Amino acid sequence: MDLHVDVVTLAVPDLAEAHRYYANALGWEPALAIPGEVTFLRAGHSRMVALFARSDLASDIGIGAGDAPPFDLGHLADSEAEVESVVAAMVDVGATLLKRPQRAAWGGFHAYVAAPDGTVWEIAHNPGWSVAADGTATIGAVA
Repeated sequence: MDLHVDVVTLAVPDLAEAHRYYANALGWEPALAIPGEVTFLRAGHSRMVALFARSDLASDIGIGAGDAPPFDLGHLADSEAEVESVVAAMVDVGATLLKRPQRAAWGGFHAYVAAPDGTVWEIAHNPGWSVAADGTATIGAVA
C-alpha cells in the first residue's frame, strides 16, 4: 500500500470565515470553491487543503456533530477498487472503519477510517482530481 496525503481537510466552525481568512487574508489560491459547501486551496506541490464545515464532516462520516475531528487526512486512490483495498489494509493493521467504502454525495467513491491513534483518514477516488506534470493539483466537478 502506498499511503500518502493528498488533501488535509480542516473541519471549520464557519466555512465563509475560514474562506475569507485562508483565501483572502493569506492569499491561498482556491482551486475550487462552492459557497456553503467546500473550498479547496492549493497548498504546495500536488497537495490541497480543503475547508469543510465541522458539522458537515461529522454528517459525512456518519457521527455526531460533537464527535467531528478537527481535521482529516485524505488519500486519493486511482480507482474504487483501490479505495476498498487501502481501507481493508488499514483495518487489517488496526484502523477502525468509520464509514464503509461507498458512493459519495459529491459523485466519487470514499470511506473513512480512524487510525489507532484516532487520526481520521478519508480514502477516496475522485475522477475530478488531477495533478499536472509540474505538480499543480486541479479539482473539478465529478459527473
